[in-house]
Amino acid sequence: MLAAAVGLGLAGCGERPDPSSAGGARTSEAVVTEPATGLIWLRCALGQQWQAGHCAGEARMLSQFDAQQRIEELNAERHQGIDRWRLPSIVELAGLRHCDHGLTQDTFTLDLMAEQAPVVLPRWCAQDTRIPTIDTARFPDTPAVKFWSHSGSERQQTAYAVNFGNAWIGLNEDSESLYAVRPVADPAPRR
Repeated sequence: MLAAAVGLGLAGCGERPDPSSAGGARTSEAVVTEPATGLIWLRCALGQQWQAGHCAGEARMLSQFDAQQRIEELNAERHQGIDRWRLPSIVELAGLRHCDHGLTQDTFTLDLMAEQAPVVLPRWCAQDTRIPTIDTARFPDTPAVKFWSHSGSERQQTAYAVNFGNAWIGLNEDSESLYAVRPVADPAPRR
């Protein structure tokens, strides 16, 4: 595998939103909006700070419970002018994986909560690829570690994560394990 420089960091990109912007959702380069879905992502992992086009500092490694508490704090402070931050679903987080030669045809079928249908996702990169396995132009300095999703299997009592060191989806994650966090927000409701 080709190794790329990987910076560590987290939290949320230090620029403050411009209150005069429409809705305050896209007020700095510290966030990026997914054109197809309107999802708004923090470009830096929690713990890192957005500085001069990069994510400086180290990502905070948190349990799933502590990650959720930190996201609630982001919402209370309207981080980047947004109060809708949350942990991404496994489908959303896995959608950030970027492999030089695409993803394999082999798939996982993931059980979700009782009221949700299982999802099918590609397992990993089709061939050797650059690390981290994420679009580093949109998400610079992403650490090559596991990141929490809010998804998991209620039946199996496990949580799901994505490892951006190899594009692997972690299926049997203990919620007390310490992983990085990349918050996402839904688009602002139309007024």
